[in-house]
Amino acid sequence: MKSKYRIGIAGLDHWYAGLAAAEAAAKHPRAELVAIAHRDRRRLQETAERFGAAAATTGYQEIVERDDVDVVVTAGYVSENAALCREAARRGKHILSVKPIAMSLAEADSIVAAVRAAGVRFISNESMYRVAPTHRQIKRWIDEGRIGRPISAVTALRGVAPRQPWPGEQGDTWWLDPTRTPGGGWIDHSIYHVDALRWLFGSEVVRVGGEIANLKEKALALEDFGVANLVFQGGQVATVEVTWHGPAGGSYNTFQIVGTEGQVVWDMTTSGKLAVYGKFDLPGWVQVNPQRGSGTALDHLIQCLDTGEPLAADEADARANLAICLAFYEAAKRHASIDL
Repeated sequence: MKSKYRIGIAGLDHWYAGLAAAEAAAKHPRAELVAIAHRDRRRLQETAERFGAAAATTGYQEIVERDDVDVVVTAGYVSENAALCREAARRGKHILSVKPIAMSLAEADSIVAAVRAAGVRFISNESMYRVAPTHRQIKRWIDEGRIGRPISAVTALRGVAPRQPWPGEQGDTWWLDPTRTPGGGWIDHSIYHVDALRWLFGSEVVRVGGEIANLKEKALALEDFGVANLVFQGGQVATVEVTWHGPAGGSYNTFQIVGTEGQVVWDMTTSGKLAVYGKFDLPGWVQVNPQRGSGTALDHLIQCLDTGEPLAADEADARANLAICLAFYEAAKRHASIDL
């Protein structure tokens, strides 16, 4: 067990992940924020000063090459991620990765191979629901049989196109560039849902289909709308709608699981309420408070490094999530379902 884990952040392009990791590292008693890299010098300097990073650089590769870094957080373009992860693994560093982890399955496979050859720990940010208190509570209810056998799910997240390159600033972003990310309004957040459903159901996706479109943002090079139908090995069926076609200021997020003897419905936006029906203390629908508290992927990684416990998700999960998302895009383009 180390006295402190030395953290290096390679990129702030995916700023809400990069800044969250910087804040988590600055607050964690067992972490030391050693260095941050970002291509924008002004934002880099203000972030390094805000969170007390000892070093700041515009060179992302410099972060993975530093001898005084134990954990690399990647939060740059997806198109740059595979090379950074491979080199970080080769140098024996544990990795918290940007999501999705790669532009293609070939790149994802190269990350998996590098991580396993080096014997380092790896988790991707799309698995953050697995360490979030309310999702963990839902998982416990399912495992306890409170709603019977889970058989279907509906998730939806309707937002707007990402035109905030930095908090409080407006303009086009790299999330709109198909050379830097493998998809648009659907994969942007559906990858969280895909990972969470695989985990909640304890089952893998075997067939995928659905639709993509530009319903509102007609000029975008990437889709602003996507809805997927996922069929799991255990027989469960899920509908995952994730979009950039929502009204400004009126985003919506819901997570619903149906079982043979009950349901869990979490309205994460309009009411914030979590309602359950099934084998609970009271008959009928019961409203319960979502679990309070927070946990970040970096906190979880540090805990598992300390205890030797397995991570809630690893490189195989990140590869599987990307495979499902890429298969969905192919299915939508073909107007057909694809078996995985």
